[in-house]
Amino acid sequence: MTDSIKRTSLLFTLPSFTLFLCATCFSHQAFAQQTYDQQTYDQQTPGQQASAQQNTTQKNKTQQQKTQNSPAQIFKVVNEDGSVTYTDTPPPNAETVELDIKTRNVVSAIKTPKTQKVQVKKKKPNYSVSIASPAPEATLRDNAGNIVIKAEQNSAEKAPLYRLIFDGAPVKSNSSGIFKLEGVHRGAHNYKVELTNNTGKTLASSPTQTLYLHQASVFINNN
Repeated sequence: MTDSIKRTSLLFTLPSFTLFLCATCFSHQAFAQQTYDQQTYDQQTPGQQASAQQNTTQKNKTQQQKTQNSPAQIFKVVNEDGSVTYTDTPPPNAETVELDIKTRNVVSAIKTPKTQKVQVKKKKPNYSVSIASPAPEATLRDNAGNIVIKAEQNSAEKAPLYRLIFDGAPVKSNSSGIFKLEGVHRGAHNYKVELTNNTGKTLASSPTQTLYLHQASVFINNN
C-alpha cells in the first residue's frame, strides 16, 4: 500500500517538476530575447527606432484583431464514468469541438437612433386693419377737396406701416394710420388701407370702401 502511494506521488511530482523546468527555460529565453531586442534598439538611429516602434504597434494591433475575431476553442472530455465534460482548457486526450457558426453566441451592436431635430414652426402673425373714418358710402362736403382717412389695427400683432390706396393707386405710407388728402376732386372715390412691413410687403388689407365728395358749384356762388 505504501509503495503504491509513493509511486502515485512520484507520478504527480514528475509532471509538476517538468512544468517548472519548462516555465524556467521559457522565462530565461524571454529575458534573453528582451535583452537582445533592447540592445538592438539602442544601436539604431532615431528614425530606425521610430520605424521599429511603428512596426511593433502594427503587429500588436494585428494580433489583437486576430484574437478578437477568432472564436474560443471548446474541448470535449469523456470521463471514466462515461460522462462528458466540455471545457475551454485542453486537458490530455481531449477532443476539439468544432462549433457551427450558427451556434456561436454573437450579439449585434444595438444601433443608436439618430436624434432628429424637431422643427418648431413659428405661428404666422394674423394682422388685421379696418377704416375708422369715414364710414362706408359716406358723403363729404369740402370745397377745397380736403379729406381725412383714419385706419386702425385690430389684431394683437402690430404691423409697422399703414399704406393708403386711393382710386387704385398707393398715395401715402406712415405709422399713424391717419391720412390727410388735399385737392381731391368731387365725385365718388374708392379707397382702402393696407398694412405693410418695412420693405413694403403687404401683410393685411381693409375692405375697399367708397366715399362721395361734394363741392359747391361755381354757378351757384355767382348767383
